[in-house]
Amino acid sequence: MNSIIRAKTTVPGIGAHELDRPRLMARLDALKQAGCRAVTIGAAAGSGKTTLAAQWTRRRRASGDHVAWVSLDPSDNAPGRFWGLVTEALEPSDGMPSDRWTSPSPAAAARIGWLDALLDHAGRGTVNSVLVLDNCEHLRDAGLLLEVDYAVQRAPQGFTVVFCGRQLPELPSFYRLDLDGALGRVGQEELMLRRREIARLFAPVRSDMDLLLEVTEGWPAAVVLAHAMGEGDAPAAAVTGGTAYLDRLCGQLFPSFPEEVRTALAVMALIEPFTVDDLCTALASTDAPRVFDAAVRASGLVLPTDTPGSFRLHRLLSRWLLGGGSGAAAIDRPVVHARMARRRLRQARHAEALAHAGRAGDAGLLRDVAAVSGLHLLWSNDLAALDWILRDLASVESAELGLLDSLLSLANGDPGGARLRLEHVDHGEDQGGLDMPFSALRSGLEAHLMLGRGRPEEALEHLRGVRVAELPPDVGLFVSNVLSAALIAAARLDEAVDAARACVATADERDNPGARVDALTTRAVLAAAMEDFAPAARDAWAAIQVGEQQRLRYSPRLRPAHLVIAWGAYHQLDDAAARFHNAFVFRATSTPPMVAHSASKLRLMLSFASSERPVEVAGALLDRIRFDLAHGAQPRDIAVCSLQVAEMMLSLRRVDDLTMLKVDLRRYRGISGELQVISVWEHLLAGQLNRSRQLLTQVTSEYVKCQSKVGMTTAFAMLARLELLENRPFKAREALDRALALAAERGSVRGIGFAGETVRNALERDRHHYPRFTREVDLLVNQRRRPVREIAGPPLTPREIELVALLPTFATVDELALDLQISTNTVKTHLRGIYRKLGVGTRREAIAAADRLGLLAPTPAPLRVLRSASARGTAGLTPAG
Repeated sequence: MNSIIRAKTTVPGIGAHELDRPRLMARLDALKQAGCRAVTIGAAAGSGKTTLAAQWTRRRRASGDHVAWVSLDPSDNAPGRFWGLVTEALEPSDGMPSDRWTSPSPAAAARIGWLDALLDHAGRGTVNSVLVLDNCEHLRDAGLLLEVDYAVQRAPQGFTVVFCGRQLPELPSFYRLDLDGALGRVGQEELMLRRREIARLFAPVRSDMDLLLEVTEGWPAAVVLAHAMGEGDAPAAAVTGGTAYLDRLCGQLFPSFPEEVRTALAVMALIEPFTVDDLCTALASTDAPRVFDAAVRASGLVLPTDTPGSFRLHRLLSRWLLGGGSGAAAIDRPVVHARMARRRLRQARHAEALAHAGRAGDAGLLRDVAAVSGLHLLWSNDLAALDWILRDLASVESAELGLLDSLLSLANGDPGGARLRLEHVDHGEDQGGLDMPFSALRSGLEAHLMLGRGRPEEALEHLRGVRVAELPPDVGLFVSNVLSAALIAAARLDEAVDAARACVATADERDNPGARVDALTTRAVLAAAMEDFAPAARDAWAAIQVGEQQRLRYSPRLRPAHLVIAWGAYHQLDDAAARFHNAFVFRATSTPPMVAHSASKLRLMLSFASSERPVEVAGALLDRIRFDLAHGAQPRDIAVCSLQVAEMMLSLRRVDDLTMLKVDLRRYRGISGELQVISVWEHLLAGQLNRSRQLLTQVTSEYVKCQSKVGMTTAFAMLARLELLENRPFKAREALDRALALAAERGSVRGIGFAGETVRNALERDRHHYPRFTREVDLLVNQRRRPVREIAGPPLTPREIELVALLPTFATVDELALDLQISTNTVKTHLRGIYRKLGVGTRREAIAAADRLGLLAPTPAPLRVLRSASARGTAGLTPAG
């Protein structure tokens, strides 16, 4: 026997980094004991097939079995040579001279007789026999495979043939053997290393075992190489850092593949996950199915995904190919990306289309794909995918991608970031070169940012030249929503009604949930600005429901809808609901200044009754009203807030502050009904009933007009109070009837609540006189009876009070722990104690309860981590007020 044949028929020895596989050894023993006549071990290169088979054969030989081993190569794909090797491997079984068996005849018929004699001889012994055929992917000759199949079928009892290879032959006899339970299979999934096996290799157990398992996917060759290169000290670091590891793992394997396989694998790395049809497009070849089969057979590293018919490469091979590893096939990557961008666009796989277009190096293609796929990701609220793509394409200079990034920042509640990115677009090389629809999108975005900074007239002027009717539907919808919001902010409510109605109708027809949320929210804000609180609440709830269906529960774009509901609850005297929804709005780094300012005013109003510092609360609200007066805020909003702060100042006997408010109202608004009502309030408390009647007559007769319906409702309620003080019950009922009618029409009973206990007592006593307004009377009476909630458990500890003060920031547990310099487990323990003592179950309920109890400051301080971020350049994101 020459040295080459001896090497091919000798069981491999123990390797330097050989890994014991007791789990798989037991599996093979079980298959042998079950009487399997054939066992297949098929997997990718480096999966440990040969090592496993060698370990098992050495073990079987030690237990007394006869073992024969044949290592195959391409030259052995011929019957005569193959059977000659098998003969040499089996010869020593009976101790007879080596010339006992002659070489098989080249004639197939003669070989069958020779095989019968060989199998008959093998069956005469009493010991079990195992024949291992390694590297079976080289067996392709049809005649040879038929003879092997014949040998498997005729094999005697106790004789097992083990087939090892990347691609195994499917012999006809396998089907029947499988039905009879005489065929065992060990596949790639079983060969992959488990965590316990990796831990045993790197004993003692290290903390980065999970990372190593995730990156290598249990590929034995990759794990063993990590052990060798990391010297057992930092295996995960060896895998994830640098290119030396990947070059050593894949650089020697990859050149062994045929050229067409190397090219196919390099293309697969660019387009995964992929189907065979995708590969046809990427290669621009109809021969791709054959090349795909060749790649699967040659490498064994083309893996199926969870989607039927879809495939990917092993992560490490893919990473090596994408990184341009030494020895990787050279392909024209931009051409492949361009082909796949067009294909993914046709398939409506927009994230992949945009990613490929960004790498194609074709500005025209990128512009076209961004106009479809990029905007689709934005409109469908697939913001995570869009963000990942834009980060991945950060090095690509494109005005379209820059504008998408700015719109993404706005959708994520970061107007400051949106502004910075938009400035980058404007100062780039493509300044002024944006085509439709991106030029219209930029105009809409700039107008939106102007609104956030309280400049509605400039926003309207900026949108004047945009022809919405000529834009694509979704782009036109975005611009129309911004236009509606600008009209509302500019107090042009009559024009805004038609615009908002058209936006909702268009959004209902489009598969654009983000635009539908914006349209419904805009119409809700409009209804609230017009003091139609019932339809405002309906639209706001509809916007929230659409948002939650799109997993946008905590999205910044839903905060205005929650604010509308909070104000509606305030007008219904439901302070608990108002606190709950207002809590959704507070997050200092992402709430638009106008929204934050409105939420801050509402927070002050709701916290006054239970605050331990009512003077500070009332003063803070007065400062915000004076700011609104100076900056031209909504007249109705100023009117309601003025009545509320007047109630606070009168209860605190802060006459000077009240006088200051009246002077400011007269300076900026002139004589108005609300100013008259505040004066009436003072006169009633001073007992000056005649002067009160003179002023109220001017308001109720509309000689002096109120800025808001709430102001008019308050005027009639005050008139009822005056009539009750003068013992005129019938006149009081008449005035209350008018007040209740206005309250029912607008969905706000807050104005009647301003009239005080005298009016509430009269309503409770004479409620049978108001059968049409049962709901309104119930709200007023029940609000009077609603007890002040006390802490359900023991008093809060100082640390718990410190933590409660940070709850409105909606920081994560990790952020709270970092801010308080305690562990996350300690934060969780304190939170559970807070919830138990306040008798609540969620953070928002805890915020509302703490607010009622006066445990929160009027304006919550940001976390230290947020303040440090602000110092690094995000100070512009902190809301005004």
